[in-house]
Amino acid sequence: MPNKCQIELNKKWVCDHLCDVTKEDMAWVLVQEPGFIGFGVVMKNDICFPPNVEPDWTLTSDLRLFGEKGEWHVWRDWDGKHYARLLELKDINDSLTEYHFLWGTKKVDSKTPPWIKVVEDRGAEIWLPLAKLELDKSDLPLRLKLKQIVDYDPKYHLAGITDAVLIALVRKSDKEPLLPTDLPSCS
Repeated sequence: MPNKCQIELNKKWVCDHLCDVTKEDMAWVLVQEPGFIGFGVVMKNDICFPPNVEPDWTLTSDLRLFGEKGEWHVWRDWDGKHYARLLELKDINDSLTEYHFLWGTKKVDSKTPPWIKVVEDRGAEIWLPLAKLELDKSDLPLRLKLKQIVDYDPKYHLAGITDAVLIALVRKSDKEPLLPTDLPSCS
């Protein structure tokens, strides 16, 4: 596992690390905290979240900032402090590519473009800034593309999955990465 470091998690820290995971002007972030589990879009100086969402950075338990170059994984440990690790795809020797289903089999246009809601009958929903993108039933459910890292543990003399890296959000019918719709303002 790459070296972990202790950090102070806040919006500035996330924005400052955008260039570590992508060559683009924006990247996906997946955030888990008591009031919100979902996606946002990180840009150089701001982060856009769905309508009426502003995560509490001190309570964030897990954050994954990811793109085609790699992933920053941030977690809140038992001591209440945030730790982070950067895993760059260029440093990965052995991995297994997987596609994990997200909730949502129906797109609901919202009154807050560019955000749309993807829902399923059981009530699960995900907000994504993809209003300009043509998504139809054959594209759903969307998937997270990830790499499971295979490594050798010399202590136990075993090889196995040692980490996982989110790489992209993709359609069901296409494995090309989905990029967020242009976000004119995050306010």
